[in-house]
Amino acid sequence: MVDFNEREERLSWSEIDKLKDRSKHSGREKIEYRKKQSAKEEWAKKQYLKEAEKLFSGVKEETEEQKKARKEISKHYGTSKFNSAVKHYIKKYGFPSDWGTLILMIDHKDQIIVIEALKSLKDIMTKSSDAEQQGFKSKVKILTMTAESDELQELAEEIIEELE
Repeated sequence: MVDFNEREERLSWSEIDKLKDRSKHSGREKIEYRKKQSAKEEWAKKQYLKEAEKLFSGVKEETEEQKKARKEISKHYGTSKFNSAVKHYIKKYGFPSDWGTLILMIDHKDQIIVIEALKSLKDIMTKSSDAEQQGFKSKVKILTMTAESDELQELAEEIIEELE
């Protein structure tokens, strides 16, 4: 006679078939495949959003000639050719949108260029790193003490107030 407890331990044929369909390896492979797919999808989504942001912000990709002109500004920083390199860049391409070039432009001799650079930096400050923000804050504090024009000094003080 069959013991009732023994019967409970046995699996039904349908349960056995389900176990056969499920390999120990297939579960892992599916999980790994899903992880790879989700990573690829996430990357594609980020790229898509980045391109959409560029499109709607009106920012054009920088040409090789423009990159070269921007590098000239960095190269000539602190020399007598710096001011002319900045003026050449602005005349040909307008104000740059990158943090590094704008922060250099704060040291230009033309107060109008310095004011525009400060305004641009103030607008993109939230996208910059903490170190860049600290450097910007230091430069602006120096401008509050050394600026020759009242307009520049007032703008620098206004920015300092906003940062603190």
